Amino acid sequence: MSRLDAFGRRVLQTYFGLDTSSQESLLDTLVSQELAGGEWLFHQGDASDGLYFVIRGRLQVWRETASGHPSELLGEVVPGESVGEVGLLTDAPRSAGTRAVRDSLLVRVDKQAFDALAGRHPELVMRLAASVAQRLQHNTAAGRRLRPELSSVAIILMDDDPELLAVADGLVDALTDQGRALGLRLEALAGLGASSDVTVTDADLAPTLKHWIGGLEQTHGRIVFRASPGDGAWLRYAARQADLVVRLAAADSACDLRDWETELGAHLRAGFDARQALLLWHRPGRSTIQNTAAWLAPRPNLQPLHLRADHPGDQQRVLRVLTDQATGLVLSGGAARGFAHLGVYRAMAELGIPIDWVGGTSMGSIMAFTMAADWGVEEAIAKVRTAFVGGRPFNDYTLPVISLLRGGRMQRLAKAYFPGDIEDLPLPSFCVSSNLSTGEPNIHERGSVWQAICASAALPGVMPPAVHEGQLAVDGAMLNNLPVDVMQEKLVRRVVAVDLTSRRQVDVPYDEVPSPWAVLAGRLLPFVKRQSVPGAATMMLKATELGTRRRVLELAGQADLLLQPPVHRFSMLSVQQFDELVTAGYEHTMERASSWLAEGGLEQH
Repeated sequence: MSRLDAFGRRVLQTYFGLDTSSQESLLDTLVSQELAGGEWLFHQGDASDGLYFVIRGRLQVWRETASGHPSELLGEVVPGESVGEVGLLTDAPRSAGTRAVRDSLLVRVDKQAFDALAGRHPELVMRLAASVAQRLQHNTAAGRRLRPELSSVAIILMDDDPELLAVADGLVDALTDQGRALGLRLEALAGLGASSDVTVTDADLAPTLKHWIGGLEQTHGRIVFRASPGDGAWLRYAARQADLVVRLAAADSACDLRDWETELGAHLRAGFDARQALLLWHRPGRSTIQNTAAWLAPRPNLQPLHLRADHPGDQQRVLRVLTDQATGLVLSGGAARGFAHLGVYRAMAELGIPIDWVGGTSMGSIMAFTMAADWGVEEAIAKVRTAFVGGRPFNDYTLPVISLLRGGRMQRLAKAYFPGDIEDLPLPSFCVSSNLSTGEPNIHERGSVWQAICASAALPGVMPPAVHEGQLAVDGAMLNNLPVDVMQEKLVRRVVAVDLTSRRQVDVPYDEVPSPWAVLAGRLLPFVKRQSVPGAATMMLKATELGTRRRVLELAGQADLLLQPPVHRFSMLSVQQFDELVTAGYEHTMERASSWLAEGGLEQH
C-alpha cells in the first residue's frame, strides 16, 4: 500500500499524528479492501481483526437484534473516518455490525501489524484511545445527526423525454453552480479527463474509471450524477454511489414501474441504503398536483417531491433538499394556542427563513398542513380564522359517552379545507397520532389529509378517536408533542421547532377543590365568589401536556432553532383570542429568529 494516494496519507497522518518515516512503516502494513453497496464489512459478534479507514464510499454501523437483523442505526462512517478502533484496543468481539451503503474502498490495519508498530511508537495507542473517546462523545451527544451531509446525488430520468432531460440538466447546472459540486454526465466524461471510455452494455464500469471518479469525489464537495434509462452500467454505478437517488419523472406520464427500475432493484444488493426520492415535474400550466399515490404504489420507499414549472419557489426548495440545506419546521400541539404558529409562519416569511418540510402534532398538524398547502401567509391566516373562529369546532359539545365534543364540526372543516392527500401537497409534510392498540406513534405521510388531522387532534376524552388502518388513533401529543426526531429523519439539514408547552406555575386560592355546585353558582349568581377551576376539557389538555413534558424538553433541545412564544396567558380552548395569539407568535419569532440569523443560523452546518 505504499502507493496510497494523497488523501489516504492525509487521513493516516491526521489520525495517528505520524511523521513521514512512521507513516511509511504503517503504509507497508496496510491491506486494501473493496465493498459493494449493501455488503457487510463485519457483523456484530465477529472477532476484531483490525482497524479500517474509509478512503471512498460510506459505511453504516448497526446494532443487531438476537436474530441477526439490523435494528438500530448508530451512525455512518464517511471518507477520512475509521471503524473498529475499540476492537483493536480491547480484543473484544465486534459490538456492532458495519456494512457499506455505497461502493466503498477501505484500507485495513491488521491487529498484529498495529501491535508491532505500537511497540516502536507507543504514542499510537494514546492517539487511538483519544479517537475512541471522541467518537463516543459524538455518538452520545444530544441531537446528533446520524447521517452525514449528502456528498453525492444521482438524478435518474425515468424516460427518454427531451423536456425532462432539459429539466434534469437545469437541476445539475444549478447544483454545480452552488459551490464545489461537480456534475457528471456520461457523454461529458471524456471532456473531464476520464481515462477510458464507458461501455454502457458492460455489467460494471472499468476499475480505472471507478478510481478516477473516486479521486473526483475527494477533490469536490459534492458529485451530481445524471443518468438516463439507456445508460446501463453508468446508471447502475451512479445509483450505487449516491447518498441520494432521485428519480425524475413528468407527472403526466405513465406511472407504471419501468423495466430499468426492476433491473436496478435486482442489481442492488440487499442492504443498499441510499436515500431515495421521486421528483415529479409538473409541466407549465399544470400546477394542480394529483395522483401521486399511483406513482408511489409500486415505489413505496421513495419520498415524493414536486417541481411545478410555474412555481419558481419549487425549484429553490428542491435545490435546497438536494444540496442538504433544507429547513424543516416542527409545530407542537396546544389547542387554540396553536394559532400562534400562524404568527411564526408570518415572521419566517418576512425574515426569509424557508420552510422546505413541515410536520406537527394535534393543532400543530393542522397548521403544518396549512403551510404545506402552500397558501400564502395572509391566505392561511384568513382561512384558519374563518374555520376556527367562525366554525367553532371547540363548541361541538355532546353527551359525553365517548368524548366531550362530538367532533363533527372538526371533521367537516377538515374535509372542506383539506380534501386531498398528503403526498399531493406541494411541500413534503407529516403529522403524528397515537395508536391506541400498540402504544406507538403513527406517522402520517400519505393518504387523506383530513383523516390524518382528525387522528392527530383527537385528544382522548375531548374528541372522539379516529380510525387509522383498522385501529383506533388518538391525539399525537399523547406520545410525541414535538416531533423533532421524526423531522430529523427527513431530507433536512436544520430543524426549527415551535414549542407551545406552558411552564407557568399556577397557585390556587383554596385548600380543597370546590364542588361542581360551588363552581356553577359562582358563574351564575352575581353575589357568589367565582371559583377559578379549569373545566374538564382544559384539564384533559393540560394533563396530556404534563405527561409529555420531559420528552418535549428532550426533543426541544435537539432543534437548531427553538421558538417558545409566550402563550401561557391564553386559554387552550378560547378561539376569540385568535389575533392576539397570532401576534404573540409573530413577535417572539421576529425577535428570536432575527438573533439566530445574525449568528449565522442558516449558514451553519
